[in-house]
Amino acid sequence: MAGIMKHIVSLLAAGAVLVSCIKNDLPYPIVNGAFSSIDVDGATSVNIDASARTVVITLPENRDPAKVSVRKVAFVNKGTVCVPDIMGVHDFTSPFEVNLRTYQDYFWTVSAVQEIQRYFTVMGQVGSTVIDVPNRRVIAYVPSSVDVRNVTVTSMKLGPEGITAYSPEAGAMHDFSEGIEVTVSFMGRSEVWSLYVEQKEESVEISLVDPWTRRARVVGSGYSDGDCGFRYRKVGDPSWADVPGVSRSGGSFTAFIEGLEPETSYECKAFSRTEESGVYSFETQMEAQVPNGGFEAYSNDESKMFQSWYDPASSDPSLNSKWWDSGNVGSTTVGSSFRIAMPDTDNFREGRSSACLVSRNVIIKFAAGNTFSGEFVRVVGTQGGVLNFGRPWTLRPKAMRLWMKYECGEVDVVDTYPPDDPVAKGDPDRSSVWIALGDWDYRKYGGSSQCPVQINTMDKGTFFDKDGDNVIAYGEFFADTSSDSWAGKPEVLAVSDDGWVQVEVPFVYRDQTRRPTHMIISFASSKLGDYFTGSSKSRMWVDGVTLIY
Repeated sequence: MAGIMKHIVSLLAAGAVLVSCIKNDLPYPIVNGAFSSIDVDGATSVNIDASARTVVITLPENRDPAKVSVRKVAFVNKGTVCVPDIMGVHDFTSPFEVNLRTYQDYFWTVSAVQEIQRYFTVMGQVGSTVIDVPNRRVIAYVPSSVDVRNVTVTSMKLGPEGITAYSPEAGAMHDFSEGIEVTVSFMGRSEVWSLYVEQKEESVEISLVDPWTRRARVVGSGYSDGDCGFRYRKVGDPSWADVPGVSRSGGSFTAFIEGLEPETSYECKAFSRTEESGVYSFETQMEAQVPNGGFEAYSNDESKMFQSWYDPASSDPSLNSKWWDSGNVGSTTVGSSFRIAMPDTDNFREGRSSACLVSRNVIIKFAAGNTFSGEFVRVVGTQGGVLNFGRPWTLRPKAMRLWMKYECGEVDVVDTYPPDDPVAKGDPDRSSVWIALGDWDYRKYGGSSQCPVQINTMDKGTFFDKDGDNVIAYGEFFADTSSDSWAGKPEVLAVSDDGWVQVEVPFVYRDQTRRPTHMIISFASSKLGDYFTGSSKSRMWVDGVTLIY
């Protein structure tokens, strides 16, 4: 019996050695570790930048960034673990690093900023105060006739309303010949700010002229009291015209000069009280349209299975290369019958054809009919694709106008959907039109210099963020009914007897000071096509895409 047991133990030991020698060569799958949403108590906004792996939480000024309560977190992929746990109360006054673990490690930085409204003004001030928050430095300007050794502070706020103490207080500050240091205390913290009052030789001046195509943004500075504004004229005209709609903040004022002509020279000047600035000359930008906005040019140059929106044989150089692309490269890998974007010479509004976008079940995945400014890069496995959005564009239009026709189907395929946009089978599908101007850097967003924003339909963390930092202007139009019922919608300009509807989508500018480098235009017959959700019965036609300046 002892011999038998000894033999069994030997066999078990040998087996253990054999098992320990077996090498697991199977690679772990690549699963992106990314946040999809973060719910923070009292936050004004939460900006998740998947490409930079950063989260910036914006708080109102009465919220302490040292005591931020994270109530709920969602991740792009199930099974993601956050180390350390971000749930609960944290100090985000300095960058807080977390590791989102899947099969790999993804390191993210979370931080919080307060939206503190700060101001500092003095009696007799000209222009606006410069408040340098990172360096805690403030400069107010006065005319050369004002003695900076005897200044009256008329307002000061450098910390949160109602809970900030100042040493010295505003009423004790007068001699600014060497500047004054003030200690600003709130929420158990103290900051030292340097305050300066400096003289300016010119009391009234043009600070900025930013010409667009048919308008120009002008900024001037002058006295903080009394009349102020701008006058302009076309170069060569004898008389000046006043600019209406001037907005004012202390000694700074701004306005848009409207109704200008493209590529034309103008002059403008500012006035405040009875004084005028010097004359500033500028030229408006050109007016341009997107190439192939009527989808008249197409060819089989790219593939025999589908037509692409360009024609190398065209006499128009702007049509020789591709500006618009679609998901046809991916959908037709299983056959030409699965085209999701095609010219339609039987159903159009202008010219001889339109773009027809058809949502389909493509064997194992749903595909929305789509076309967009950019390039289809590659197929991902058998289910997804990588696309680069955007085309170079530096002009700033007011709106995009287009003709549309839409047949809305009931949702019959539900794969996934955004957390804030649930959908079920039987719900109406939605047409999708959206436009964006931005200054995206392809090195940050993963695309190319021509098409900077990369989207991977298999990675929701890469999906386009309309609230992203590099979005300068954005507009959208969605509809959950067929176009024959769109009459009366605020975006609708005209309705024709044949079912076509003219729609205008305005660009809403988040920043009127930055110039874009690229523009994205996207059309889809199913709004949640990126999530492989929609109706295989939905169709959308697009024609006559025009930019309005």
